[in-house]
Amino acid sequence: MKTNLLAGQSMTKKVVLASLLFLMGTMSFAQIVKTYPSSQTNRAYGICVACFVQNPENAVGSNENDYSTLLVPVGLLGRTEQTLIFSATNIAADTNKLVIGIGTDQSILTAQLIGGVSVETFLGDVSNNDYMNIHDDVLKLGGTDASRGALELTMNKPYDRVKISLNSGLLNLNGGFRIYYAYQYKDPHISLMANIQDGQITLDGKIPFEGSEVTLVNSSGKEVHRSTLQSKTFESRQPEGFYILTLKTKEGKLYSRKIMIK
Repeated sequence: MKTNLLAGQSMTKKVVLASLLFLMGTMSFAQIVKTYPSSQTNRAYGICVACFVQNPENAVGSNENDYSTLLVPVGLLGRTEQTLIFSATNIAADTNKLVIGIGTDQSILTAQLIGGVSVETFLGDVSNNDYMNIHDDVLKLGGTDASRGALELTMNKPYDRVKISLNSGLLNLNGGFRIYYAYQYKDPHISLMANIQDGQITLDGKIPFEGSEVTLVNSSGKEVHRSTLQSKTFESRQPEGFYILTLKTKEGKLYSRKIMIK
């Protein structure tokens, strides 16, 4: 009896170990692929000789621990901005998230401290009209370094560059604002499937479709379709090409994916 019990425990351990190894293997395949910017530009505006970007190249590439610094001394009128440029658009890279690593030289980073910092995306030189000041909804904190954080944005429009601006008179950063990195990636947890046939798009996934708003944005960044769903199928009436399909539920949740209409 004791022998059988020990044998059963041994078999249970083997099963548990095999399951853990399988999960670890599965997780390793689920690692996100990060696409970093390949170049940058920067500018300063206003009557402010002390407004500039220090070490601008540090915000480019995959090193997430060095940084550029946007400087606008307190009390001076001016604006400093840095634009990080990706070699491919989010459509070509098939990504749906944009993450920007930020920080300060002060002990604790908060949205209130950096409320004068703004973010805006572009496709080439054309703005996506998504200019926004940093707020709690997009600022992610909680790392081991309290002076650092990250902005996490769900991207529904085509873009290949992101501009980060530091404006005078709107915050208290004597030591400047740091940009550690930026990258785009595809979030596997944004699960929205789309089947396309004869101009009709049928959505699939565990999402409450009825009453949700659906939009299509073409590869030029222009919104070409917007409607409220009565079911999970709708008529697109769009020519062949790539589109960003975005779904906004009645609860305000956003889902997006790249689709091909043939």
